[in-house]
Amino acid sequence: MKKRIFSILLCLLLLFGLTACGEGGYTPSQKAFDTEVKASVPSSDQVITQNSKYSLEFDAETTGVVLVETATGTKWEVCPTPTGEQKFDALGMPIKRHSFPQSVLEVGYMDTKISGGGNMVTTTYDGVVDFGRIIYKPIENGVTVEYYFESQEFMIPVDYVLYDDYLSISVDTTRIQEKDMRVTYVSLTPFLCSVENDTPDSYLFIPSGSGALLDTASVNDQGLKYKAYVYGEDLTMEEKYLAANQNYVRLPVYGYKSGNKGGFAIIDKGADTAVLNTTSGNTAYEFSAIYPSFQLRGFTNHEATSFNSTYNANIYPNNMIEGTLSVRFYPLTNENANYNAMADIYRDYLIAEKGLTETAEQDDMSVTLIGGTQITKSFLGIPYKTLLATTTLEQAEDMVSEISETVDSLTVKLKGFTASGIDVGKIGGGYTLGGSVGSVSQLKELSTLCADKNVDMYFDYDLVRFGSSGKGFSTFSDSVMNSGIIKADQFIFDKAVRNNEEKLNYRLLRPVCFTDAVSKAVDKNNSWKLGGISFETLTSLSYSDYSDYNSTTAYNSKHLFGDAVSSSLAKAKEGGQKLMATSANAYAAVLADVIIDAPTTSDDGYAFIEDVPFYSMVFRGYVSLTGESINLSDNSKKAVLGSVEGGIGLNYTIISQWENSLIDAYYPYFYSTVYSSVKEDMMATYGELADYYSSIKDAKITSNTVISSGVHCTEFDNGVTVYVNYNDKTVQTPAGEVGALDYVITGGAA
Repeated sequence: MKKRIFSILLCLLLLFGLTACGEGGYTPSQKAFDTEVKASVPSSDQVITQNSKYSLEFDAETTGVVLVETATGTKWEVCPTPTGEQKFDALGMPIKRHSFPQSVLEVGYMDTKISGGGNMVTTTYDGVVDFGRIIYKPIENGVTVEYYFESQEFMIPVDYVLYDDYLSISVDTTRIQEKDMRVTYVSLTPFLCSVENDTPDSYLFIPSGSGALLDTASVNDQGLKYKAYVYGEDLTMEEKYLAANQNYVRLPVYGYKSGNKGGFAIIDKGADTAVLNTTSGNTAYEFSAIYPSFQLRGFTNHEATSFNSTYNANIYPNNMIEGTLSVRFYPLTNENANYNAMADIYRDYLIAEKGLTETAEQDDMSVTLIGGTQITKSFLGIPYKTLLATTTLEQAEDMVSEISETVDSLTVKLKGFTASGIDVGKIGGGYTLGGSVGSVSQLKELSTLCADKNVDMYFDYDLVRFGSSGKGFSTFSDSVMNSGIIKADQFIFDKAVRNNEEKLNYRLLRPVCFTDAVSKAVDKNNSWKLGGISFETLTSLSYSDYSDYNSTTAYNSKHLFGDAVSSSLAKAKEGGQKLMATSANAYAAVLADVIIDAPTTSDDGYAFIEDVPFYSMVFRGYVSLTGESINLSDNSKKAVLGSVEGGIGLNYTIISQWENSLIDAYYPYFYSTVYSSVKEDMMATYGELADYYSSIKDAKITSNTVISSGVHCTEFDNGVTVYVNYNDKTVQTPAGEVGALDYVITGGAA
């Protein structure tokens, strides 16, 4: 009851304004809204700057910019112009274009003078072009345009800077001005990457999971909308659990193809805070588009129920994040107007800017061994928790020895071999070996066996989730807070009642603690004489932290979270450890020696028409990759096809022994995982693909093509080509017939 009353009081307090997160010793960099400065903007279109390839022009009508290819005159407009003739309504009156496609920015905001503040939205076309002020300031190789929203009394500055091959568009949040209206998010150039509806040979590209293409055909005046958080949802936010598989956006990129023209964008600064939005087939907009929204003020959804009433409030902090939010836009034409060129551009960017390096290693298979899980037993009627070993180190030796006799290139991950098993316990599982899985000497013996058989072994530590204090980390002082300045409790999903199980709550480690947590794991691995380390949760999850709200905005709205992970992972490399990442976000992927559970499917949104192996196209040849766990997937045949199409290894999750008590386990790792049951299928699948993997060992992907619905072709630079059919019926391809849920290989592996 006390908790319920507290929740209600908290919601009611928030109805009278924002939280006081910005109060204390912190002084925001943002200035008050300037009511005196005079508008200064060109009255007509003009050239801002130019180089040997492109010119950048100001669009006086929309106050945006236009990128023009000098040789051909091809244009890429921030605010696109329809190609058709003027449309008229039933009375013969001209139909006015929707304001959104004519807007450089969409801005979300709240009013501190109104109870609850509300969640309101405006655009530059509605709030600036007719009623606001614009300040035009030339800068080196570009221009700064300050958009003064007069009615809302805030200003957003946008820098447009032309480089040799791309246009940089950015917002420095420290230069934003506000008064009583508080900016919550900014959508930057929402229609720069857009396609006029029903344009032949066109699509939007979103890196959902492996990557996906979206339809641009007309639907209705509402269209189809989809959004996805870059690097996954913010775990600090209070949300009802959705029991569904999700393939997050792991790479901060997006793009489009419109006939023989296209565009590709990289969010090179502020990606942690971004949400990718798509709108498809909206006949009012006339365009389908994909664009980023940067959350300048994170929030949490707080819900309290009492006396048959539910109270909801979005809790925002007082201060916005501080830093630059930036997008690089690359124009594409002719044979480069496709997602293959996008993958090449992004890989080159990662090499030049993020230190991605080439590798000759590519594993044929990865195997995750599950050590154990907590179960409840009783003694004299008294229940107690104990660690049930599902795979002992001795059993692991036997399995690794047998599998490595067949698989040429194998990687092994030990998951749940710490004191808490796969369950949430102390940070890093207490950095101790679970007693029931074996001894340290047996772990060293397994490591020696793996080394003798050229098998890389990685020991996994959970450095994100913890339910009890220990090893220098406290659930009170070292766990994150949400924007309501309360501890952001997490809950295990209870399958029986399909709700959060409040008895199984845990917390998330603060990002400022990551380096210390990684260093402790590296020290432990070195003391055990292990050369490979894995951080599954650290490399795949992301979240905010408002614990230091009175001194900084770092980690608010996930800002700088990726930097905290990157700097901590660098400690593993400095400690001489090879690094394994799982379903890795971009900032972790570039540092990893191997990535397992590399996404091979998308989130399958409403307008998605095809999945594409963009993730594999970017990283294959630079990081060893294996796909999703085949025996845990909804459709094992499609999981195999995903690995085949991307030219990446197979992945399995296995245990040695089953007990009926595992039926009540809260984690889905124990179904279809007993080695004796999956061994035959695992070896048969590998046997069918062994020659294929051998033939592409040192090859890189040169192209991937969607031949028809569900039929894809991947070509490698050594002449090997694979045709994959995801349909449930036989199809015809240039390589002949391909059966349902099957593939055909031509070239070196034929």
